[in-house]
Amino acid sequence: MSGWLSSLPQTAQLLLVGPVMQKQLTAVELAALDLAGATQVAVDGGINYAPAPHLWAGDGDSGAMPKNIPAYFKESQDLTDLRFCLGGLRDGAWTQLHLIGFLGARRDHELANLGEIETELKQRPKMREAVFYDDALQPALRFFQSGTHTVTLHGAFSLLVFSEAVINLSGACEYPASALVLPPLSGQGISNVGNGDINIHSTQPFLVILR
Repeated sequence: MSGWLSSLPQTAQLLLVGPVMQKQLTAVELAALDLAGATQVAVDGGINYAPAPHLWAGDGDSGAMPKNIPAYFKESQDLTDLRFCLGGLRDGAWTQLHLIGFLGARRDHELANLGEIETELKQRPKMREAVFYDDALQPALRFFQSGTHTVTLHGAFSLLVFSEAVINLSGACEYPASALVLPPLSGQGISNVGNGDINIHSTQPFLVILR
């Protein structure tokens, strides 16, 4: 077990708290998201907002390295803070990744982070899903592992892939699909409407945009 993992509780849920926050997260808010028992990692400036982080990782440009928890400093600027963090945590027991404080600032950072998650899904088959939350702590983006998933969706949603995939979409959605070849970032998967349980099968990791 790596030095990173030896200091962390091994839970199915891993919560990364990033620097794009307006206020401190609370234990009550995490409980409302069913994340009360998640392992918490502060990513750089996320140290200012995570209520009980077990570990810090970053380069200190948006938050000072703490001295009261294990901390890992990123020496190379060839890696994003998120990539650095995921690399150190890859061998952990977690299967669900939750990201708060990563949306709402620089668009280039947001897109790069989505690319990092797709890479992680491909390299780590036991990872099932990554959820990005908006500043109201609502799920905004859900990135799923390739394979079959049943997802409960109400209202408008879009489905995108970063690598060409074959998509099957059935259940409570307005626009089903059968063996749809979906190119990367194609508009063919946007502006659907869900009204309950939707069965999605994809040959590649796929992104569901909710808001």
